[in-house]
Amino acid sequence: MTDRPRALRLINGRIYRHAEDHDPADTLVTEGGVVRFVGARADAPTADLTIDLHGAAVMPGLTDAHIHLFGLANERLQVAFDPSAVASMQALLDRTSSAARETAVGGWIRGVGFDENGLAEHRYPTRDELDAAAPDRPVVIRRFCGHTAILNSAALQALKINEGVSDPVGGSFGRDSAGRLNGIVKESAADAVFRNMPQADRAVVAGALRATIADAIRFGMTGAVEAAVGFTSGFDEEYATWELLRADRSLLRLGFMYRLDPKDAAARKFVPLRDPDWQTQTLKFFADGIMGARTAAVTTPFHDTGGVGFFMRDEEELEQAIVEAHLDGWQVAVHAVGDRAVSRIIGAYEKAQKARWRQDARHRIEHYFCPPEGGLARMKNAGAIVVSQPSFVSVMHRSAIGAFGPAIDGKYPAKSVIDAGVPYVASSDAPTGDFSPWSGMASAVDRGANKGRPISPAEALSHRQAVRSYIHGGAYAMGHESWRGALEPGMAADLIAMDRDPFDPSVDFRDVKVLMTMIRGAVEHDTLGSHESAAAGYLQ
Repeated sequence: MTDRPRALRLINGRIYRHAEDHDPADTLVTEGGVVRFVGARADAPTADLTIDLHGAAVMPGLTDAHIHLFGLANERLQVAFDPSAVASMQALLDRTSSAARETAVGGWIRGVGFDENGLAEHRYPTRDELDAAAPDRPVVIRRFCGHTAILNSAALQALKINEGVSDPVGGSFGRDSAGRLNGIVKESAADAVFRNMPQADRAVVAGALRATIADAIRFGMTGAVEAAVGFTSGFDEEYATWELLRADRSLLRLGFMYRLDPKDAAARKFVPLRDPDWQTQTLKFFADGIMGARTAAVTTPFHDTGGVGFFMRDEEELEQAIVEAHLDGWQVAVHAVGDRAVSRIIGAYEKAQKARWRQDARHRIEHYFCPPEGGLARMKNAGAIVVSQPSFVSVMHRSAIGAFGPAIDGKYPAKSVIDAGVPYVASSDAPTGDFSPWSGMASAVDRGANKGRPISPAEALSHRQAVRSYIHGGAYAMGHESWRGALEPGMAADLIAMDRDPFDPSVDFRDVKVLMTMIRGAVEHDTLGSHESAAAGYLQ
């Protein structure tokens, strides 16, 4: 629901002003979209509407600093192949056959959420298996990471990918032992597939985006950063779809990373803009691949497959683009997973800051899965931040242990980032990671122990650190910390009420339910149902 009175008073709660607050208030008053009062009820001013919290805990709203809302919206329109939908290869092929029967001639079967680790066989389907399941319908099954896909022969033919195709820079077309295409495409080869296959109707996708954002608000998100406009369907398609929603101020506070080089951004007349509702200040780059596909650029060969991954583009060219973006005033965000990639990107940030120091640049490294020696000290000196996805240690548990074996200890740092004085920001990277920020917080604390032995347990965060990484962390990454991310007079009235106290160490974050979400002082999600107006004589 959406209530938009001039002033609201929340009473009978445990209201935490910020993540370090150990003395919660019981009453909060908002007016004009900002907090006007936090303290004891006896001292609170009156308001147009009072909400009885019935003991619920309240804290600032959450920000997901790295999420693919567009990708999540597209998944609503496609065939689910995630582990909850298919648990074996036969189940996957049966689902493909069923989708083929329901798809009109000439129509494409778009599958999403596939994770070989969730199948009993722990492998990808073969091209021939998909051909047998859907011989006359193009099939593209996107791995949950978004960096890999599997195609059948009809899809390869429709996209004019023939046996003589060469691997593009930063990508590959998989082949079997005889040299025949096996239908697996990775990284830049997968990007080309996603851009060139038929796209869904923009208005339909925009509707799915609204539904996805509503889900995010129900999770307690009041802000989010779209992690790479262009990653799912190509930049122009995604940008045009997002523009259909731009005038709606009932949405999250949104930030956007444009997947563009600075020259491309300039050609479109884009400049960095810090807007409280629709922020476009960030350019996004991809340095290397991913751990799951063993395409991350690492120094030590992967434990199970060998190989050291690769960079997505020429390293010097990438560094130059980063420096140019910095000089043009952009915040830079770079996907970097392997230690070779991470070290190279830190070097690019160092070079950029040496060319012209920017105190507020806050350049980001997304993932930082394999920390290079001395990397955090260099990050601190460059004023850069780590944007992590704690649910990965659960979602990718089996794959990560397979990739690194005994060397898994120390991977995907969290506590050591904070201890080094580098800003640590948590996020989901959904649909790759778990959409729920509460699952992310739980994984930050238990380090994937729900899936077996914890990964790098020394990197576990406390409850308060985990919450802070979603409250203050996301606001800081967006440059909003001076007016959002705390419930103090004059700060934004972006807050959530929960059925249990997330600062209680005995509480399992996965059990937390958000009862109410307020953004800009307006209630956008509400299951409390306990509103009383001043006119009804409720207020004293």
